[in-house]
Amino acid sequence: MSYVNGAAMHEQPVPPIATVPIMAAVAQSDTVSPDRIEQIRKQLLEPFDPSEIRWRVTATSTQQSKNGTVKRGQLVAYADQRAYTDRLNDVFGEWGWTRTYNVQVAQNFERVTRQGPKGEKQTSICAKVVVVSTVTVVGLGSHTGVGEEWADDENSATRAEAQAFKRACACFGLGRYLYDLDKVWEDLNQHNQPVRTPNLPEWALPSNLRPVRTTPPKQTPQPRQGVVREEALAQVKRLSEAVGLGLAKFTLQKFGGVTEPEKLGFTKLTIVMDKLTDVNRGVERLRAAVAKIGDSRYAVMCQEMNLASDSIDDIPSRDALKGLLQRAESEAGSPATDCSQIDGARGRLLQAARKVAERDRKRLAEVIAEASGGRLSLDGLKDLSAGDLPAVEAAIQRLR
Repeated sequence: MSYVNGAAMHEQPVPPIATVPIMAAVAQSDTVSPDRIEQIRKQLLEPFDPSEIRWRVTATSTQQSKNGTVKRGQLVAYADQRAYTDRLNDVFGEWGWTRTYNVQVAQNFERVTRQGPKGEKQTSICAKVVVVSTVTVVGLGSHTGVGEEWADDENSATRAEAQAFKRACACFGLGRYLYDLDKVWEDLNQHNQPVRTPNLPEWALPSNLRPVRTTPPKQTPQPRQGVVREEALAQVKRLSEAVGLGLAKFTLQKFGGVTEPEKLGFTKLTIVMDKLTDVNRGVERLRAAVAKIGDSRYAVMCQEMNLASDSIDDIPSRDALKGLLQRAESEAGSPATDCSQIDGARGRLLQAARKVAERDRKRLAEVIAEASGGRLSLDGLKDLSAGDLPAVEAAIQRLR
């Protein structure tokens, strides 16, 4: 049995009044103009009025609160098929579109249900009502949707019909936005109904209900971690330029597993920033030693260590930097200082400051400055010496 706009068509019936004019119009209609198509598209994409939106509970859970156990449900938004029919009538008129249904009963489907207090799984063989709906718009064409429901539900045919019809309409763009709405959780009453109606996002409201903005909308604040990450990423990029290509590549690959800082996860980004800060301090010490021994002597050292050139960019690893630094400082008369204490303190300061920056949604540089009373700065961490150790330790204690 098939239907047109909900009216049953039997063997050799007197067809509904709309049927012949519509079919003739489809066959004889001229091509719809691009301007008209765009107008139709906007009308179909316009969200339904909020009063047309219903919410279905698709999952439930219980939570403990200060007032006892609370039952909550996961809600999915939908609209009754009458809302779809009304919109099609508004856009095309009652005679400008039609729909047909084809209903079948499919046998031998395995149905899995859970019953009993422990939710034991049970299987049974059931039939399904399958409905195919075709929606045709004069001059534009047709789309088809399929709906199905278990046959043991007394309303299975009605539900499958509505499902098929709405899916066909969604192919034209009508009601398609409902698929993009997020599922929401709300408290449920004793009848398993939500105690309040969820609010729709602004983009899911019809244009006449959206607030008129006289000023540009405020930018959505970045998540706490996002603010700190952007700051740390900028610092990593600055340090990568300072230490040269070779050392930057070595540090990113060894401690981050990547070659580009943008690909670093938040945790590894902090680790890489700490390591680059340490490497940069070594590079600064090397520059100071080279200034004393001269560029020509430094070039000979690089040749003896089989480096590609005497450029900072060609120092391939931290070990190579350490070797160069020891030789250069030895010849310059400034033996390498054991900086393990200040290096470790600097790393602990960065970790403690990062946690506070995430929690309070502050910039990393601001947190370090506040914790140290202005004595320390994020950019200045690379220049710390043993004399700064008390200030660093005091800042760490304040952050903790």
